[in-house]
Amino acid sequence: MLHPRGADQVEALAGGNIRQVIEQVLSGKRVSRQKRVAKIKPIIRKTCKMETDAQLETEFPYRLSAIDLDGTLLGPDKTISEQNAAAVRRLKENGSQVIIASGRRHQNSIRFQRQLRLTGPIIACQGGLIRDGESGNVIEAHFLPQAVAREIVEEAEKNRVQAIYYHLDHLFVPERNDRWIDLYESRVGERAETLPDLRQLDGRRALKIVWYGDPGILKRIRPTIALQYDGKVDVLSTESENLEFMPRGINKAAALEKVAREYSVLREQVLAFGDGENDVQMLEWAGMGVAMRHGNAAAIAAARMVSPPGPPETAFARAVDALFEKTAKNNQSV
Repeated sequence: MLHPRGADQVEALAGGNIRQVIEQVLSGKRVSRQKRVAKIKPIIRKTCKMETDAQLETEFPYRLSAIDLDGTLLGPDKTISEQNAAAVRRLKENGSQVIIASGRRHQNSIRFQRQLRLTGPIIACQGGLIRDGESGNVIEAHFLPQAVAREIVEEAEKNRVQAIYYHLDHLFVPERNDRWIDLYESRVGERAETLPDLRQLDGRRALKIVWYGDPGILKRIRPTIALQYDGKVDVLSTESENLEFMPRGINKAAALEKVAREYSVLREQVLAFGDGENDVQMLEWAGMGVAMRHGNAAAIAAARMVSPPGPPETAFARAVDALFEKTAKNNQSV
């Protein structure tokens, strides 16, 4: 019987002009049984299907979602497409706490957190810093060994590349810089502070140090540099124009694991989205790692799922759609 649902509600769910049929059935007007069945059956079927789909979506198994910024949430123009923003909302509406996990500074990531109306911690500096987005309280911070940081700054000049110093509360570059710093600043959308000489920082409180320069030079020296700092720091690259130096063993996966513990979320309930070399450990660690199809080969190899084909600026949204479809199918088969 249809009485638990008013005509307006059924009509809204089923779509289409059915008010007259429903009112006739509910008011007891003489409509032949055959006609009633023929007209009401598809309405009930459609309504029940929509209810079932909604129920399946609420059974989304991932309680925590970590999303990389550049190349994942952000398109080539470094903005969030409406489709990607809608995908974030969908995750939130289905009970998943959404956090940003980026190589950018905390101060650079806050604007995206606020744009998406997210709350809670931000994983910044490749996992070197976990900081609350609202209060600014530092939850966890890891710094390069002071002597090693000092050496990395000195080595940059020897190798004819620019050093970018990620201090806890500042972003420093040397006064004598070139077009590579201009390129870096245009990509991250912020201006760095200049110092006459980065050596005056004496290697203190460096969350990470980035070398920016000619891709040919960086590609050539990377094997030597990686060997030189083996066992001291981790060396990675997120763009052809950079090398990044991180405290040993510190990455997005380690930070995400800590955040998951804080939220009492099991590993299998964690989602991670990324596209770069710096996302590999996070994609491997999460219960479901999702790589962007246009991303780094290592990231794709580390993920359990890859976004469907399409433009890079909406790859994340397509990945979320595919994930919900997969979840619905899994729920139906149980």
